[in-house]
Amino acid sequence: MPRKTVSQQLRRHSRQTADARRRSLIDAAIRCLSRGGIAGFTIDRISLEAGVSRGLINHHFNGIGGLMAAVYGAMTASMRSAGQAALAVEGGGEPKLSAVIDIMFAPPVFSKSSLRAWLALWGEVAVNPSLKAAHRASYAGYHEAMARAIGEIAGLRAAPVDGGELATICIALIDGLWIEWCLESGVVSRQSARDAVYGVLEARLGPLQR
Repeated sequence: MPRKTVSQQLRRHSRQTADARRRSLIDAAIRCLSRGGIAGFTIDRISLEAGVSRGLINHHFNGIGGLMAAVYGAMTASMRSAGQAALAVEGGGEPKLSAVIDIMFAPPVFSKSSLRAWLALWGEVAVNPSLKAAHRASYAGYHEAMARAIGEIAGLRAAPVDGGELATICIALIDGLWIEWCLESGVVSRQSARDAVYGVLEARLGPLQR
């Protein structure tokens, strides 16, 4: 195998450094969102949090709007991973469905810092076209994984259940439980939230593997 030239090695190192800086800015922006909401999502606060000059945000993201889109993309990556991981689980629909639910109610997805950042961003999704597109893409994979698992279980049990419809209901319930836990964790626990989702599913499908 031919060895890389010095210029090729330098370009590779430069790309890695740029990627690391982008990731550092995204992480700092998420921390600012978690602590201060949208009001805390400013170039000054994020650059201070990351310990870099203000100009790096413009350089790497073409402004605060580009950084927000990158932040949303990084956060929704966990949703896509949940769907992909669930579909990769061996066995039938029940272990796949259990995998989706477990991921949704376990760190890093289910954590105070993550959910506070989500709360800040959800309000922006409705008015920001780029965030709306990212949301639709992440939601589609997550929804598909749950709908396919539900559909497989329903088919085996000859249950008259629309997998897509029930998945939509469960995802809406999960979102609501996230918000409730984030606002007042004494009202709902991780386990009670998980049990609530299974309660909705089992009402339509019968007892499930948990």
